[in-house]
Amino acid sequence: MQKITCFLILLMAFSCNEKKIESEKKPDNKEFNDEELQKIGHFYQPEQMTTRPIKMYINSEKKNYEIDIYNSDVLKKDKENLKSNSDKIAILLKRHLTKNNVVYNDIIVRIYQKNNEKKSFQYSNKDLIEIESKRRLDQKK
Repeated sequence: MQKITCFLILLMAFSCNEKKIESEKKPDNKEFNDEELQKIGHFYQPEQMTTRPIKMYINSEKKNYEIDIYNSDVLKKDKENLKSNSDKIAILLKRHLTKNNVVYNDIIVRIYQKNNEKKSFQYSNKDLIEIESKRRLDQKK
């Protein structure tokens, strides 16, 4: 009986010692870091900016993250470089999600202008890595 009791105590002790995985940091958490989101707001000065997760499938943990930028005069004036600016926004959002331990699948950037014009850009993690490495190469030149 003592052997069984000792075995159960040891089993419980070791089974309770799980790997500690950092959980996603929420906006009401002291450790939440919104520095990258503030950079987006500072650079592009939109009237409104929203971010949200979108579940890909019912009962799925996989999520896309969307950011909506509304009525940015900076983006309106620089229409020919909208894709490049969207790349920057996606990279900053990726950094934000990474700093806050958020698991995501794709990042979707939507840009809305006053004339009902809407542009949408979707980035996989692979796309973002390529964009970041390309930007680093361009900076070295």
